[in-house]
Amino acid sequence: MTLDGEQARALAQRSAEARRTLTLADMEAALGALETPADARRWAKQAALWGAKGLIVNAQAFVGFMREWRENFQLDLDRAAMVRLERRVRELEAGTVIPKLERRVAELEAEVAALRAAA
Repeated sequence: MTLDGEQARALAQRSAEARRTLTLADMEAALGALETPADARRWAKQAALWGAKGLIVNAQAFVGFMREWRENFQLDLDRAAMVRLERRVRELEAGTVIPKLERRVAELEAEVAALRAAA
């Protein structure tokens, strides 16, 4: 089988693409920020696709890392929610919430009275 120049270039291009692997810089540029669970899902999906194409080695480990990152992110959110709940419980137990609410009701009643007087 004899190839002309154009066919040889096309085959060489396909061969080069088949052997290509992504560099860290390629991956960072393509993936973008990793700040939210949606980002982690996007990263994991892209890693799975790259792995299927043979562009990255050990794609399963990469996808597993993204899954673990999402779980840790969720734990951080849960911890923050627990801190808020604990603070709220302490306020309720200390009896500080009711006086705050009573002050706010008085402020709102004063605003309503001022609006009625202005009308």
